[in-house]
Amino acid sequence: MIDPNAYYTSGLGVRTYDPVYGTGAISGDLEFYLGCAQRYGGPILEMAAGTGRLTIPLAEAGFDVTGLDISAAMLDMAKAKLANRPEIANRIEWHEADMRSFALNRDFALAIVPARSLHHVIAPEDQRAVLQCLRRHLKPGGHLIIHLFDPDFDRLVAEKPPAPTVREAGEAPNIHTIRRTTLSCRCDFLRQTMTEVMLLELLDPRGQVIAQEETSWTLRWIPQQEMAYLLELCGFKVRALYSDFKQSPPAYGRDQVWVAQAC
Repeated sequence: MIDPNAYYTSGLGVRTYDPVYGTGAISGDLEFYLGCAQRYGGPILEMAAGTGRLTIPLAEAGFDVTGLDISAAMLDMAKAKLANRPEIANRIEWHEADMRSFALNRDFALAIVPARSLHHVIAPEDQRAVLQCLRRHLKPGGHLIIHLFDPDFDRLVAEKPPAPTVREAGEAPNIHTIRRTTLSCRCDFLRQTMTEVMLLELLDPRGQVIAQEETSWTLRWIPQQEMAYLLELCGFKVRALYSDFKQSPPAYGRDQVWVAQAC
C-alpha cells in the first residue's frame, strides 16, 4: 500500500510545502480560525500542524497552542521559524504523534483539524479514532473545527488527471519555480479513496530542473451525511456547516467547514 502521508515526509515535498501551501493557499482559513479562537478561547489543539502555518499566527495572537503532526521533518521546519522568537515559541508545544492515538494529558477549549488533513486517514475506523481522541482532549463544551473537501464525483470519475500545478517560490539567492505534475490518479470507490502520484520539480531561473522527486498521497473522501454521523457517534453536536471560510451555506462539491461542540 502507498503511504498515505508520503508527500509530507519526502525531502522535496517538505522543502516546498510553504511556497505551495503557505499563507493564502486556503482563502480565509487563518482569519476564520483566529475568529473562532477569540470566540471560544484557548488553549488550542491543532492537528496536522505541519510547518506552523496556522500554529504560529495563533500563538502570535496570544493563545497557547499545541501543534501535533506525524512528520518530524515538517515540525523541524516549524521550530526553525521560531529560533529567534522565544516569546512566541514559549506559547507553543510541538508533538510528533499520530492523530489516531495521541495522549497529551491535558484538555483544550478548541481543537482544529485544518487543511483537509483528516482525509489522509484512509480507513473509516481510523477516522472515528481521530474524532474519539479529539473528544477526550476537549473540555466539556469545547469546540472542534474540521475542514474537508466535499467530493465532486464528476471530477473523481474523470479519465484525465488534474493539470500540472506550477507555482513560484522564492529561495534566496535565486527565484525558483516549483512544478508539481500529477502522474496518475486512481480512485477506489468501494473504500472512498483517491491516490495521486506526483512528480515534484524545482527549476532554476533559466527553467532547468535542479531537483526532482516522485511522491504521493492517498485521501479518503467523506460525504456530508457520513461526517455528520461520525461527529454524532463520537460525542459531538454539530453547530454549523459551511462551504467556505466566508460561512457560506453547505454546497455540493465545495468545501466542508464543520463547527461542532463536545456534548
